[in-house]
Amino acid sequence: MGDEALARALGLALTGQELKLRSPRALAGELAGLGYGPDALRALRAERQERREPWPYPVPLEVRRALGFARFDSALAESRRVLGLTGLTPSAPARRPLNPDERRLVQDRPPHW
Repeated sequence: MGDEALARALGLALTGQELKLRSPRALAGELAGLGYGPDALRALRAERQERREPWPYPVPLEVRRALGFARFDSALAESRRVLGLTGLTPSAPARRPLNPDERRLVQDRPPHW
């Protein structure tokens, strides 16, 4: 399978839609032209994760097999990196005073200190 099939599989994984995409290298621009810019994809990902649904969307096994599993996975990882979708933003820690047990743990030092 060629670049067009790979681009379509990546589009399916990122959007859940069968889109007419042509090139994995131009994927970000093509997706943005179809209304799936980075912000829209981040919102879609957050919505899916909040509903405890998978994201990236599942791509059929036959499609991944035909493309080559490693080729598809590496292209998806690269696409996510380019689009800024590599991970979630960590939550901020709570701002509160430490309780006595936490203070004891913070002050605890290994014997060689």
